[in-house]
Amino acid sequence: MSSEIEALRRKIDEIDRQILGLVKRRLDLVKEIAEIKRKGKLPLTDAAREREIIRRARELARNMGMDQVFAESLMWLIIAYSWGEERERTEPPELLRKLEEKFKNHPAQLKVATLMLRRGLRVNEKGEICCGSMRIPAVQVGKEAEVDRRTVEQTAKRIAEDEELGPVFAELEPVVHLKGAAKALGMGVIEIIPEDASRPGIIRDVAEKISKFGVSIRQAIADDPKITPLPKLTIITDRPLGGEILEALREIPYIKSVVLY
Repeated sequence: MSSEIEALRRKIDEIDRQILGLVKRRLDLVKEIAEIKRKGKLPLTDAAREREIIRRARELARNMGMDQVFAESLMWLIIAYSWGEERERTEPPELLRKLEEKFKNHPAQLKVATLMLRRGLRVNEKGEICCGSMRIPAVQVGKEAEVDRRTVEQTAKRIAEDEELGPVFAELEPVVHLKGAAKALGMGVIEIIPEDASRPGIIRDVAEKISKFGVSIRQAIADDPKITPLPKLTIITDRPLGGEILEALREIPYIKSVVLY
């Protein structure tokens, strides 16, 4: 019995490899499209095209005997991520644009600064990288950013001495995010991508929908559109959620994608 299971799992592993390969190819094409849009100053999104992709996905799922809601959720996740890839190349967020200006002649340092910003790593007045009050060795940051220790140290020094970036990076803090631990804690996770993350009232509208099902929100983390190309709202709930909440959230007209974990 165990040998049969292992044989099937090997087949699943191969399918997973093929899926990731196809997604990678799709994202590479998205990058090419983004470059064409950037040069031609074309609109970032194409709502009609997105609707057609979703319609086709649901039709294919039905013909294959798959769950149409699952197929739609999967395609929205891919579309939303692709949209973020395009936006990063055509309309980078405000703070990322600032970093690009400051490090325009130093691409390796830009990688380090972007990583530090997204991880909430601060730079103190001595040019040291810290997580809260704990100093983080430059070699560890370099390993994550795939650069050498010297590049990390130069980046931190440049940030500490910069009148604009210094005050920002001096106050960054990491945030406790329960998304990865939610399953172990018996909680639910909803990831929402709105059409415009700067729109007022997103958390209010989402919370109102969720509360109608008697579900309690334990944590809500919203990405800042000035930092993140694809801002998401991540909601942690007191218990795992069902498809009825998914459908209710999709009724909010400005919600682009909803995924339950």
